[in-house]
Amino acid sequence: MTKARDLANFNPTNITDTGTEGTKVASGTTAQRGSTTGQIRFNTTTGLAEYYDGTTFKSIDSPPTISSVNNTNITETQISANFDLVITGSSFNSGATVKFIGNDGTEYSSPTVTVNSTTQVTARVPTSVTHANEPFDVKLTNTSALFATLADAFNVNASPTWSTASGQIGGTITEQDTVNVSVSASDPEGSSITYSVQSGSLPSGLSLNSSTGAITGTASSVSSNTTSSFTLRASDGTNNTDRAFSMVVNNDSLLDGLVAWYQTGGVTDSSGNGRNGTFSGSNSGSISTVTDSGTPLGSRSVTSYPDSNGYCALPTSTIITGTNARTITCWVKPSGTLNNNDYIFGFGLCVGGGKGTFNARGGSQKMGFMGCGADYDHSGDTVYSSGTWVRIFYTFSGTNTVSAYYLDGSGNRVSNWSTSLSGISTSNASGATAQIGGHSNEPIGDNGGCNSRIADFRIYNRVLTEAEMESLYNK
Repeated sequence: MTKARDLANFNPTNITDTGTEGTKVASGTTAQRGSTTGQIRFNTTTGLAEYYDGTTFKSIDSPPTISSVNNTNITETQISANFDLVITGSSFNSGATVKFIGNDGTEYSSPTVTVNSTTQVTARVPTSVTHANEPFDVKLTNTSALFATLADAFNVNASPTWSTASGQIGGTITEQDTVNVSVSASDPEGSSITYSVQSGSLPSGLSLNSSTGAITGTASSVSSNTTSSFTLRASDGTNNTDRAFSMVVNNDSLLDGLVAWYQTGGVTDSSGNGRNGTFSGSNSGSISTVTDSGTPLGSRSVTSYPDSNGYCALPTSTIITGTNARTITCWVKPSGTLNNNDYIFGFGLCVGGGKGTFNARGGSQKMGFMGCGADYDHSGDTVYSSGTWVRIFYTFSGTNTVSAYYLDGSGNRVSNWSTSLSGISTSNASGATAQIGGHSNEPIGDNGGCNSRIADFRIYNRVLTEAEMESLYNK
């Protein structure tokens, strides 16, 4: 019988393993770890050999490598929509973690990491990653604590930033106003911005410059104050940023019913109806365009009508006929004393075939007119004064009644003066013409001149209210 060997004090030194298959070391789960410095074991939980350094167990493994990522220029739009970055390399272990490191050293942990294989990992880029810290490194760490870093792996393509606040833009816009309003956005990387209307529409008559963001044009007429809501898009070619805006175009009642409009210093009809006038003159008279800086017009061009039949002929047949309601108004500045032969304007408004016409004049410096063979002069206030601007209004109610009043350079107004003109017809008097600064009876330029400066001559197919007249005075 062989005596058993006592191994209680067995303490081998410098053991040599001459086998070829390998030496079996202790193995067990993480929970079964010992606590002796220098222990070597195989961790069945992690699948890696490990050793204890007196403080912690360290896995024995080769580090991972990162060769590439699937996108090197991620847009902020993609990130906000939960972008997953695909990382390609080697030796990726289950349980690996991923961090994105900005150029300032800030680390952003991926909230979702999926180890697809030992060569591919998919990691969610958190929304806290922005262009401010680009470029970003990608750091992948295995459970062994070994890691790999791909420097400057990707940039973040930032979205354009609007400088123009959302909401109403353009301030106070009135129909027929010339509009020049700009919106602005910029790209953090300095890329060029293009602008477009994403939804809704601009006010009629306006357009958007895609390169500059300028909204320009002439606001179209509206029947009431009109709000246009729209969304504009700023794009850098990759990213888009949208912003909601609105513009309000106000109705100008002083454009409603405007039949013809001859602004300062011209005969072109500004009403849009195409009723252009023609300068005419006879004898020693002539018409000139001059600059006048007197109150209330300010410095602008006006038309000067001398005596002796200098006038502007208008297209009578389409300008004013019949008994329909209307208003005729303009600024007048006499160059001297007006008498009964100084006609500010004239229209043929009498029984068909007759020669009686309606002609506004400045007899004895008062408002007056000749109509249907009779003279009608206001017996009240003195209206006209040499060298002083005054705004005059003549209205027809449509019932053969003519009313007139004026606003002087200080905005003072006389009470309405009304009188009856019998026999106003639906046709012009035979041979009569429509004239500014002259007599309307036949033949053309028969007599009468104005010897005045006239500006902002308007014809309406309705009677303006007193409030509208006072508003017109202030324009």
